[in-house]
Amino acid sequence: MTAIHALLLVALLEVAINRVAVPMLRPASGTPPTWHTALDYVGLFLFYFAGTLAVFVIVTRAITSIKARLGLRDAIAHSLMVMVAALASVPLVISAPASLSLPLEIGFAAAVIALVASIFGKGRDLGVQVGLPIIVVPLLLHTANVIGADLLWPENTFDGPGQTLLRVGVLGLALAALMTPYCFAPRPFARAVARPVPVVIAMATAGLGAVLARLSYATTAKASTLAVGVELQQSQADPRLALYLLAIATLAWTLASCALAASPSRRSIGLGIALIVLGGYGFKWPHHYLLPLLGVALIADAARRVRDEELADLPLTSDAPPIADAAWSTYVTTVTQGLKRTLAGVHSLTTRGEGGLASSVIVGEAHDLHVRVRVERIEGSVLALDIVIGREIDELRKATLTLWAIPGRGKGRNPEGPPAMPAFTSGDAAFDERFKIRGSERSLVKMFDDGLRARAVASFDGWLAYWAHEGLRYRVYPGRGAPLDHPIPISDLALGRVPPTAERLVSVVELLLELATRVLEPSPRPASPSELGDLPDGPPETETN
Repeated sequence: MTAIHALLLVALLEVAINRVAVPMLRPASGTPPTWHTALDYVGLFLFYFAGTLAVFVIVTRAITSIKARLGLRDAIAHSLMVMVAALASVPLVISAPASLSLPLEIGFAAAVIALVASIFGKGRDLGVQVGLPIIVVPLLLHTANVIGADLLWPENTFDGPGQTLLRVGVLGLALAALMTPYCFAPRPFARAVARPVPVVIAMATAGLGAVLARLSYATTAKASTLAVGVELQQSQADPRLALYLLAIATLAWTLASCALAASPSRRSIGLGIALIVLGGYGFKWPHHYLLPLLGVALIADAARRVRDEELADLPLTSDAPPIADAAWSTYVTTVTQGLKRTLAGVHSLTTRGEGGLASSVIVGEAHDLHVRVRVERIEGSVLALDIVIGREIDELRKATLTLWAIPGRGKGRNPEGPPAMPAFTSGDAAFDERFKIRGSERSLVKMFDDGLRARAVASFDGWLAYWAHEGLRYRVYPGRGAPLDHPIPISDLALGRVPPTAERLVSVVELLLELATRVLEPSPRPASPSELGDLPDGPPETETN
């Protein structure tokens, strides 16, 4: 359990005990019983604990994000979050002056707007880019109401712009809840809709709400007002009650779907939505501001990664045409022979696993560095080319330097490589136009000279990652953000035409090896056929050369 999960639990208990149970169970007259006094103390503890923990989480996350140097917009947003946390923490320590309210409201609105501005960019999730502005509109309407009441119209007026903004804000909350499945549900949406558990939870939530409203409408309306600050008519049924029940049921479906999602970032989006809901629309105490602010920050942060995570979770597919086994075996032999001019001790092996997945691996060594070339295919279609020099490092581990090739128009999206920070440019116009660069500028200078940068521009697609003194890894997905026929002539092979040489692929391996010799230390042991062990599980059929 992380601090955010603990905060979610504490906030949920605070709503149930401090906001709802304590005021609703308090006797109308006389001294409260001992159990109620104890419950009141528990609620008070949860009240201060929720506010303090929220300040701690926001400040630590903001500092971490600023140190990561994710960009100017992100740095501004998290700096404003720290300012809001500082203002909101004042009432936790001393009796806050009335003059604190307006700066807190303005800071809150500025931080929310900055967070929303930070989600727009290449590779960000489209649903979040559409949905997050919709969610924050009611929060900003509340700020507009406070500023207007302080500067433009009397705060205690029973009609006028203030009441209009309040009604529009509550209606905006309901509409935002109705939009959450389309903007924040796990992708692909068709698969998320088919899951029975979220549907059952949504139906149970709607049924329970309807029963409670039917049995005791006045009590339900009061509990709603205390819990989330949404005031319903208590003398008679609110005319928008059906809309509100539908919104709550829809929101329950979204939260359940996100909680069950395989993607950590999608679950983080669900946490963010839950924190916004638990913050409520009352805005009376510090955590009423801090919980929604942290929720918006979680959603904005997840927008950077959720698309890649869900794409990686999809079943393996390829748009490349299938290649017959005979043509592929001949091509692997051609590549093996071509690499012998550069590598020593070259061996190759093709294995077949479950689900039509096959891997062809070629290993060797040069300059005391281990080299492994692997091509993954499914049902004969090439999925990915993976080349490792030195030690193989998990691609999820943060790299010292990563280059992402920028795909040409119409070639789709290039899957992300290992994370690295910060972003920078090389100063070479052609190189910077071809690649996005992250990580160590010193490592880039050490690895590339002018001639190698020009060759990389002409030869590399996909991504290239370097882990200092350990390994170099290059991966390309033909037809997905990269040309279909470079460096493997897939179109010719699919037609049964095997080229006499494998110069395209061999030249890429040679260029990678040249880069590796500039930054990697020689391996302490020689290469051997056991390097072929990184293959799919199960008893494979093999072809060796």
